[in-house]
Amino acid sequence: MLKKIVQRFETKNKKKPISREPFDQREKLYSLVAIITIVNRHQAQFFLKSYEHLGASLSLVLYAHSMPPEEIIQMLGQDVTKKDIIITIARKEYVKDMLEVVKERFKISKASKGVAFVVPVDSVSGVSVYKFLSDFEKEARINGE
Repeated sequence: MLKKIVQRFETKNKKKPISREPFDQREKLYSLVAIITIVNRHQAQFFLKSYEHLGASLSLVLYAHSMPPEEIIQMLGQDVTKKDIIITIARKEYVKDMLEVVKERFKISKASKGVAFVVPVDSVSGVSVYKFLSDFEKEARINGE
């Protein structure tokens, strides 16, 4: 009886042989981008939820103050100096949908205006960092594997 349990355990926990091929030759790679969104204070929550829903793997919000000339402050008001800077890492294939959300949000009102742009991510340090940033296991997780 004990022998059968040990055999079952060994079969179940048997490690796969380590492949000597480079990661990029044995797995499908996804291009990554950083989407930088700069909006007025208290607008970040909308973008965080939208980007997460569209597939972003990481978002970071920085709180900032802009330093426009006095003429701009008089024209736009004091509250325009407080900004939220959202840095989002996502697969390149999600960018079109994310920028569409940004365009629609910027149309709503003067308070929801901002700037958004995309910067390619050329490299990351390590396979595990890449897997995290690209949400590498997403397809397996969705398919229930």
